[in-house]
Amino acid sequence: MSTPSKLHRLCVFMTLADEEQFSDAVRTSLPTVRFVSATQQPETPTPTFRSSLRECAGPHVTLVDTSIISEGMFHREDVVRHPSGRGWVYAIVGVGLASLVRSRLDDDGLWNGELRASVPVGDMRTAEYVRELMSVVRTAGKRIFAVDPMTKNIARRAEKNFIAWPDAASRFGAKEAPLLTNGPTARFAVER
Repeated sequence: MSTPSKLHRLCVFMTLADEEQFSDAVRTSLPTVRFVSATQQPETPTPTFRSSLRECAGPHVTLVDTSIISEGMFHREDVVRHPSGRGWVYAIVGVGLASLVRSRLDDDGLWNGELRASVPVGDMRTAEYVRELMSVVRTAGKRIFAVDPMTKNIARRAEKNFIAWPDAASRFGAKEAPLLTNGPTARFAVER
């Protein structure tokens, strides 16, 4: 039976410039956090721990607080052989871990990414890490508001658990032509 846990989730819009600022903010507030790129899963059971998102490729990145779980422990306990026998699978949530699915750009605009963590009940160290990580994201982020696709009216209340970082907000969050999205008809503006 698995350990009960509490899920934390925050939808976030970030450009590459925002990711640089995010990496800097994480290094300042949480200096023991390292980034693990899921793109290494086909090739190695010992993924490289990196100090910046810039060093990671692909859409999925695991954020590891090395004060809670060391690199060696991660390799031993959070990397398993892929069921197909080809490559490995890296944990994305759990003790000392958080996961970032990066925002993506396409013809419709900037689609949100997602920062998430599943904190085991009673794990105070991971709970504190995730609380601080979410605070880092919220502090620099701007609130966003849903835009009605038919009338172009903007909602009165900000969307809960949605944040746009400064570059994404200025480039894609205009009230007149919102390009922040998370679905075919969903649009968000930064200002009300």
